[in-house]
Amino acid sequence: MSEADIAPIPAVAPTSAPEKHPLVVPEKVRHVDPVDRFSALIVRGTIVGVGLLGVGLFLRNSRIFARFENVTEIPKEFIRKELELKGTVREVLPSGELRVEHIPVVRLPAFLATRRPPKGLLNIRLAGVDLSNAGQQFLAKDLRLTNKPVTFVVIKNSDDSKNAVDADVTVKKSTFTRTNLNIEVVRRGYARVPPPESPRHLKALQTIPAYSRLVSKLLMSEKVADRRGVGLWERDSWVESVQSYPSQVGQIIRGAPITKFIVLVFNVSRDILLYGVKLTQQAYAVLLSACAQIAYGYRRLSANVDRLTEKYNRTGLEVIVYPLSTAIQWFCNSFSYVGISAFQLGTICNCSVGIPLSKVSPCSQHS
Repeated sequence: MSEADIAPIPAVAPTSAPEKHPLVVPEKVRHVDPVDRFSALIVRGTIVGVGLLGVGLFLRNSRIFARFENVTEIPKEFIRKELELKGTVREVLPSGELRVEHIPVVRLPAFLATRRPPKGLLNIRLAGVDLSNAGQQFLAKDLRLTNKPVTFVVIKNSDDSKNAVDADVTVKKSTFTRTNLNIEVVRRGYARVPPPESPRHLKALQTIPAYSRLVSKLLMSEKVADRRGVGLWERDSWVESVQSYPSQVGQIIRGAPITKFIVLVFNVSRDILLYGVKLTQQAYAVLLSACAQIAYGYRRLSANVDRLTEKYNRTGLEVIVYPLSTAIQWFCNSFSYVGISAFQLGTICNCSVGIPLSKVSPCSQHS
């Protein structure tokens, strides 16, 4: 390379000293003490540690991360908002009641979660159904629910026990299939919806929307079971149906209103006839007794008349007049205080009789 190819280096003008602005004040350099720097680090670490501890306590004590060991621990807010809870079935009682180990809604990290085993299980019943004996056996043995994961929505507290809740339970059979136990037992005919006459059922329908929606689904499943004729809705075969026709016709005839009316008229007529016969018998007995008394009196009268006739024929009129005069004399003596003499009264009486006093010698002597 020749010297001509080398570019000349331009000369650099000497720099002049920086001009000082009259308004700019030069900054002072601040020296930090190492002790103060360590104190600031401690304060910041304490704040961060307390914050993390508070977050950990919140996560540990929050109901979202809590494990419920009794149905009374389930917040009413969860029931009102219809939150879906998870668990594992540990036992199925013969009555069809499920004992479930609750799993928290959100699981804590391993270093925050407690290692203690659960002390209690949740008692869960199927809401909106009345299980039959076959349904209880179906839940306890046929489905094999033990140790299977379930999800449930608490509908309301159970009416029969304070330590149980009625829930809408769904069991996970496989990775992609789930079965609602409430609908399944009704669809198979192992249970039925409570009748509307039940006051508790009616009150729950009016006050709990989740229960009302569940019952609507159950009624549709009940219609399916009735249409299929399974379980509680099982029907007889056509041979048994034909054999039962005579008894059914007899029951229909016996239960008809016209039949009941005819039976009522027959019973009333029979009672009236029986009472009429009894009254006739009693009247006949009274008539016989009256006739006997009349006959007896008539015989007595006849005997007395015959006796008086015989005496009259023997002694004449005195046998009749003497007793009559004696009675009149007693009557006159009883009225002597009014100023009428017994003799005058006797005279008047004797004159009224029309018998001479000579014929009534005993009466005159007595007077």
